[in-house]
Amino acid sequence: IVYDNDIMAVAGLGVAAEMGVRVPDELSLLAWDDSQLCRLTHPTLSAMSHDVHGFGAEVARELFAVIAGREVTPHPVRTPSLTPRASTATPRPPRT
Repeated sequence: IVYDNDIMAVAGLGVAAEMGVRVPDELSLLAWDDSQLCRLTHPTLSAMSHDVHGFGAEVARELFAVIAGREVTPHPVRTPSLTPRASTATPRPPRT
């Protein structure tokens, strides 16, 4: 399961534990922001790492440009990178 943010991923990890679902043996979990929270759980949460603050600053600059009436052109953003930890397992082939 890929979660939109780390808090949701931590909650998902808690629900899996309550239900007796073993992470990552039975279920892999992946967080999005890679905050310190991902390293405080057991098992530690794998995450997509990206520069949250840098992205926010870039968005703010673009917003101010729009407000000032300047033309803003679309451009690519940095691609997040996977930081594997203990909450994800190697994919297994489907059972037949």
